[in-house]
Amino acid sequence: MPPTLRQLEALVLVYRLGSITRAAAELRVTQSAISLLIRQIEENFQLKLFDRTTRALHPTAACREAITAAERILAGTQGLSQRMRDLAEIKAGRISIAVSAGVASALLPRVFATFRSRHPEVRIDLRDVAPDELLAIVMAGHAEFGLGSVEDDGVPEVRIDALMQSPLSAIGIKDGRFEKHRRLTWDGIMGSDLITMRHGTRIRRQIDEALAQTGRALKPAWEVSLITTALALTAEGAGISILPAHMLPKAQFPTLAAIPLSQPTIHRHVSLLSRADFGLSPAAQRFVEIAKAVLSRKGG
Repeated sequence: MPPTLRQLEALVLVYRLGSITRAAAELRVTQSAISLLIRQIEENFQLKLFDRTTRALHPTAACREAITAAERILAGTQGLSQRMRDLAEIKAGRISIAVSAGVASALLPRVFATFRSRHPEVRIDLRDVAPDELLAIVMAGHAEFGLGSVEDDGVPEVRIDALMQSPLSAIGIKDGRFEKHRRLTWDGIMGSDLITMRHGTRIRRQIDEALAQTGRALKPAWEVSLITTALALTAEGAGISILPAHMLPKAQFPTLAAIPLSQPTIHRHVSLLSRADFGLSPAAQRFVEIAKAVLSRKGG
C-alpha cells in the first residue's frame, strides 16, 4: 500500500534535518512516533531508508532515490491545500454566468466592477444570451447560474430568486418636458409612436395580457427583437420605447429618461436562475450577494 502523507512528511523531515529529534519537534510529535512512521515505510516496501549510528542517521541510496518523489508528492498536496483555501476564501476560481443581453448591458457593468474590485483573482466567464435561452444553458450545466427576466414556471429542478423589480416605463428623449413627468398613463402615450418588443417575447406577452384586461390593445409603430435596438431608435427620435426602467443603461443613453407607466402598473423582475439540486461555489455565492446589494439600490 502507498505511504501516507504523514509518513512522507516524517521521511522528508528526517532526511532534511538529519535528526529524528528535530523532525519530531517540527511535527510536534514524539521521537518514537517519528521512528514508527519511518519503520512503517521500511517494512511496507522492504527497504532500508536510513543507516543508524549512535550519533547520526545516514540516508541510504534507496532513500536518496525516493526522497525526490516524496518531496514532489508533498508539494502537490500543499499546492492543492492552498488552492482549496483560495477557493474557499474567494482568492481564486472561476464563475460561469449566463445573462440575458439586456441585463448584461444595463445592469451587470456595475456588479462586475464591484466584484472585480474585491476579488480580482476570480475569473468570470460571461454568456450574454436571449432570455429564453437562460433555462436551457443553466440546466445543461454550461453556466453555474443565470441572471435575467425569467418566469417561475413551477419546474421543480429550477430555483428562481427575484433580485429586483421595476415598472414598465415610457422611455423617451429628454426635451425639457418629457423627463419632468413623475408618471405617465398608457392612455397618455397611445397617440405616440411606440417602440415595443416583438410578439412572442415574454415582456410583450405581459403587456398585451395586462392591457387586454382593460379592453385596450397596443398598436406600436415599431416592433424589435433587441432592447438595444429599441433604445437606439428612441435616441434618434423614432418614438417612445416601452421597457422596464432598469433596462435603460444611462451611461450609454444619457439623452433618454424612463418614466413609470400606470393604469395599469406592470412590473418586470430580474431574477437569479439556478439548478435546485446544485449549490453555488463560494465565488458564485459572493457574486450573487454583491449583485443583490447593487441591484437593490438600482431597483424600485
